[in-house]
Amino acid sequence: MDKRRFIFFILILLSVFVFFKNLGVNDIWIPNESFYAESAREMMESGNYLDIYYNYQSRFNKPPMTYWLVALSYKLFGISEFSARLPVVILSLFSVLLTYLIARELFDRKSAVYSAFAMFLSLQFVINSRYASPEDVLTFFFTLTLYLFIKGYKNKKFSYILLSYISLGLTVLTKGYPYIIVIGGIILLYILLENSFNFLRAWEDIKFLKLQIGIPLVLIIGCWWYVYMYLKFGNEFLNVLMKETIKRAVEKKDGSLNPFYYPVVILWGFLPYSLVAYFGLAKIKNYFEKLLFPFAWLFVMLVIFTLAKGKIPTYIIQAHPALSLITGYFVSNYSPEEGVEKKIYKTAFIIPAVVFFVATFLVVFVFSLSPVYYLCVVIAAALLIYFRELKLTPYISALLFFTMFTVSLLPTVEKFRPYDEIGKAIKKERIEKNVPLLVESYFWHNLPFYAERKVVRDVSFTKIKTQLNEGKLLALVKSDDVKRLEDIKILWKGKLYRRGSESRFAIFLKYVAKAMHGNFKGFEDRVLIYR
Repeated sequence: MDKRRFIFFILILLSVFVFFKNLGVNDIWIPNESFYAESAREMMESGNYLDIYYNYQSRFNKPPMTYWLVALSYKLFGISEFSARLPVVILSLFSVLLTYLIARELFDRKSAVYSAFAMFLSLQFVINSRYASPEDVLTFFFTLTLYLFIKGYKNKKFSYILLSYISLGLTVLTKGYPYIIVIGGIILLYILLENSFNFLRAWEDIKFLKLQIGIPLVLIIGCWWYVYMYLKFGNEFLNVLMKETIKRAVEKKDGSLNPFYYPVVILWGFLPYSLVAYFGLAKIKNYFEKLLFPFAWLFVMLVIFTLAKGKIPTYIIQAHPALSLITGYFVSNYSPEEGVEKKIYKTAFIIPAVVFFVATFLVVFVFSLSPVYYLCVVIAAALLIYFRELKLTPYISALLFFTMFTVSLLPTVEKFRPYDEIGKAIKKERIEKNVPLLVESYFWHNLPFYAERKVVRDVSFTKIKTQLNEGKLLALVKSDDVKRLEDIKILWKGKLYRRGSESRFAIFLKYVAKAMHGNFKGFEDRVLIYR
């Protein structure tokens, strides 16, 4: 094994370590992860794997694939935070492998390696890989569909095309039927580009796909659940479906006409190689014939999601493999000329590395993490300069950041997330499951997972006091209100985050940092009571 292969091997091992390290150390995040972790738990509890319930109420927002994967993991490994996230992280790693395989099919081994590296630690992708939600699951099935398509199309083997249809059906079963349009648009544009918009030749290639077989197969695999849910729940399901798909796409929202929304998201979400990807796109005319497939992939996604009125940063994660393919091929085949162009090229690698090194310094300082990370930054930077590994500079800086993030920051943050303690206190008291948990004037979405019972949200103190006089009471109340209640048992007391969604992670970290220095402005004192 030569030196470069050895370096790549070590980097891959360290990257896999980052994906799995402390995977179960954090309580279920709120709100999004709570929906999937708890709904899968309720599937296990009821034995009903067709209907989706969250907090013991019907949930129609997304198709069942992610719920099923989490439930299967629970079945195999027990119900836990680790089990909830395990299928997502595994499929995320397979998405990296698929990116490599597509690059091998289209380009060469060297380009494939760099494509995989670009995908491995792209910021949005790797963060969502540690989170029980459908984004990275969708990325896997989305990428699998397009890999099987390009494999079958390039080699004229319909067996791969057939498998691609099956995968597309599973894609629909993961996030919804609009992805038939998205993936169909990518394939159609690619075939047109391949045939230089000669419609007669393109039609011959389209006929090879045997749509008369594929489309019914996709609809059977991907849409049976929609039919079942409509037949069982009728307009109740249909109204949610319209809200989640049609209305989200066409209803006007603030910033909905912003054509730069997703290019900006890519700029930070595809770090550490976003600047390199943009530089490659600026030079794409020199390699356009080789990059038709990833270009069609990226272009169609940008157009569709830019035109859609509802915009969420995670919608573009499924374009990361395309960006990785463009980046990998560009890095492997581009030789910059001397002068300004070469300086800009180098800067595209150096700036993200500086950003991640500085971010590592700041996080270590603000959260009082191990000072060993300071030394690691200096050593990594020195080695990169010594070996002149410009192409790996962004990757190694990101790897160091994510190592710090998973090894040290996540356990530190968890000291301010005592949700599991509430669940343990309830279980220790052996309270019957038909006794709901009442939450005064708020709702933490992961409480149903830890309480393992119905949680009633936004309950007024007056109602809690009335319930206290009528029978058994289990409630999470504000600490100031406890003294107004008589004859109760305190099961737990502590501070809970009250500044909204933890998915706004930077804001959450800001309040955690303040709390570490005694300022609990972002938290609220709560007491778990029982009678």
